[in-house]
Amino acid sequence: MKTLTSIISILFALSLFSCHPHKKTATTIHPSEKTTKTIDYQFKNIAKGDSLFASIRRGACFGQCPVYTMKIYNNGTVILEGKNFIDKIGTYTKHISKEQMYRFVQKAKEINYMQMDDNYDNKNITDLPETETSIVIDGKRKKVRKRFGYPKELVQYENLFDELLKTEGWKKIEKKDKF
Repeated sequence: MKTLTSIISILFALSLFSCHPHKKTATTIHPSEKTTKTIDYQFKNIAKGDSLFASIRRGACFGQCPVYTMKIYNNGTVILEGKNFIDKIGTYTKHISKEQMYRFVQKAKEINYMQMDDNYDNKNITDLPETETSIVIDGKRKKVRKRFGYPKELVQYENLFDELLKTEGWKKIEKKDKF
């Protein structure tokens, strides 16, 4: 009986020290309100076994549509592959903060990105650029491909990538630097 009591005591003690999800808190100033707000966010299991956090791929059209791929990884590394009709042609990289990454999570939740259809298209229309976005929230990956008939809120999510594209701090990766 003493052994059983010892085992139960050890198991109880271990459960007290087991891993618990951690919340980080960042204080930001909301630009429109000029007040300080505290943002609680949790990055636990953003992408189990997958380091890709969010991405966008903008395809070509018959005109001058920007063509690029941007991938944001869980460690904050961003890789940009610029193809056509953007300022950054070639491969570029930069690092963003967890707070910047959290903006993608906030927007995705705000527009119900995870509940959107996987594909918005009309195969009868040929000259429409294709955009494919993705994000991983709580270990679940969601990818949305759009060409036609998509919810206007989806553009709000895409705009986060476009805004990031316009920021400073991009470093060009030369061919010899690639892995």
